[in-house]
Amino acid sequence: MSPTSDSTLPYRVIVGLEIHVELETQTKMFCRCINDPFHASAPNINVCPVCLGLPGALPVPNKEAVRKTVMVGLALVSTMPTLAKWDRKHYFYPDLPKGYQISQYDLPFCVGGHIELLDAQGGVESTIRFERAHLEEDAGKLQHGGKTGYSNVDLNRAGVPLLEMVSKPDLTSGTQARRFLQELQLLVRTLGVSHADMEKGQMRCDVNINIAFEHDGKEIRTPITEVKNVNSSRAVERSVITESARQYEEWMANGPIRTRTNKLTAGWDEDTESVNIQRAKEAANDYRYMPEPDLPPVNVHADAELNPENLRKLLPILPNERRKMLLQQGVAAKDVETLFNEAERLSYFDQLQVAGGVSPKTMVNWLINAEGAMAFPATALQEIMATVERGDASFSAVKPRLVELAGIFAKNPATSVHNLLETAGLLSSHDDAVVKSAIASVIAANPDVVAQYRAGNERVFGFLVGNVMKQTAGKAQPQKVSEALRTALAQD
Repeated sequence: MSPTSDSTLPYRVIVGLEIHVELETQTKMFCRCINDPFHASAPNINVCPVCLGLPGALPVPNKEAVRKTVMVGLALVSTMPTLAKWDRKHYFYPDLPKGYQISQYDLPFCVGGHIELLDAQGGVESTIRFERAHLEEDAGKLQHGGKTGYSNVDLNRAGVPLLEMVSKPDLTSGTQARRFLQELQLLVRTLGVSHADMEKGQMRCDVNINIAFEHDGKEIRTPITEVKNVNSSRAVERSVITESARQYEEWMANGPIRTRTNKLTAGWDEDTESVNIQRAKEAANDYRYMPEPDLPPVNVHADAELNPENLRKLLPILPNERRKMLLQQGVAAKDVETLFNEAERLSYFDQLQVAGGVSPKTMVNWLINAEGAMAFPATALQEIMATVERGDASFSAVKPRLVELAGIFAKNPATSVHNLLETAGLLSSHDDAVVKSAIASVIAANPDVVAQYRAGNERVFGFLVGNVMKQTAGKAQPQKVSEALRTALAQD
């Protein structure tokens, strides 16, 4: 079976994600070392006795990391228990100096919660629930090979605050899993708790996959495979499709999956797009959890800076709420998603909304369709858009010259937008006689299109307007051109 799609399959896909997000804080989770592993000038320079796990070094929790965890919990509509505690999770990896990880087991900061995936009309298409969200410390990073052929360990990342969000197995396809992960990435970026750049390892994902199907009148559920540290949303989608197909093929081939009961750990090979089984998965008792003796429990409700009700007032407009607002304001669903898919463009859109002056629909249209728009300060682009909306310049004339105009403006930011457009010869100089002549020429040159319009095909009208604007070199006012063109087309 070719793993190219997870729809119309002879089995049902069951997926749960464990998403790890490095929180953006000045210092690490339990010490004062700088939290910036990606930009460190050399390996193992942002380390200290605490994150190296040296005897006698005592951890102190990072309050900002706890605050950001509570903010995420509020956005997910989680419950924040009165008491949360720290635990030691024991495993002996070479990139974890202490031999255990400070994490949370039975009393995490956030319990439950959900994310809603919306349809094109802003309605709820599906709801993906969460088991929990807990805070822990990240491990270091292993570097294999190189000129020496040795494996090295970089502990600049060891101890970085790591938020783990565990979903329930509500996901039913690779496509949905990819979308869910992208939605969660957008959410944490909106909250400002992490850049969540998967290429830099700031957001990583473990994908739990099994399948269900009918066999001899009974429902069969295969053992779960956990694909570790998947580092892109596309890889999440592909790993679900690939591993679910592999499990079904193994079952149909009468393989060991028919009798195996344990969970497997696997890796994802991006080059071959394959799942590589590594080992049997550890159970909770294998980690020998124990309460962390060096850290007291935490009651976020008792601290004004961590209290959920106080922090609720600081929540920004969340992605789904913004989606609904933009759809109501006439922005097309596909344009909303295009806007949300790029953090820089979304941030610039926020700046435009502060500047105001034009509709959100106009802002989104320029940001998506006009190359060079974001090269201007938001206030300057707002003036350009407003000039076009007033009819004093045309979009078709300004759009292809935005990059050029942005370069001119950057060299002389004190110039006004009016002078910029005037000097470039882009301000409208509407001449009714010129427009009338251009309309007559366009109608004569496009009899088939004119016939379609007169037969009721409104979609071709924009084509005709565009051709008239070209003949006037973009100097005419589009609104007046549209009115004159409709008048001319109404005549025999």
